Amino acid sequence: MLVSTILFFLGVPLWMIIGMLILVFWNRNRVKKQAGSFPVKARREAEENAEKEPKWPRSVGYAQWVHDVLIVRTGMGLMLTTPYGISAMEGTPLDAEPDEVKGLGKHPHVIRARLDDGSILQFAVGELHPQWAPEKFEISKTQ
Repeated sequence: MLVSTILFFLGVPLWMIIGMLILVFWNRNRVKKQAGSFPVKARREAEENAEKEPKWPRSVGYAQWVHDVLIVRTGMGLMLTTPYGISAMEGTPLDAEPDEVKGLGKHPHVIRARLDDGSILQFAVGELHPQWAPEKFEISKTQ
């Protein structure tokens, strides 16, 4: 009798945890399979008076372009969504060391973009999309 009571009270939270994990992995797979979704790591560039460059995030997120907005989904279940309004791209894609930006393949690339608030966003990708080719590397907001 005591054992069945303990299992009953432990079983309810275990089923809820299992259910949540199933939802988390289902959402992660759904986001990865969306059209135009690509693996990415994003960070804001250090300000001029900062001593060190911020670190790249440990986990790989997934992003999509919607007009001039880069939507980045991060977190365990890719449930944290951050939209970045891009006003202009800065320079051309640069090659990064695989040890510096881990989890994006053997030849990651870093792209710099100016946000609407004037700050710089660096985002690293594993493969360059054709729209990011150096000869086509311009994005400007239409007013």
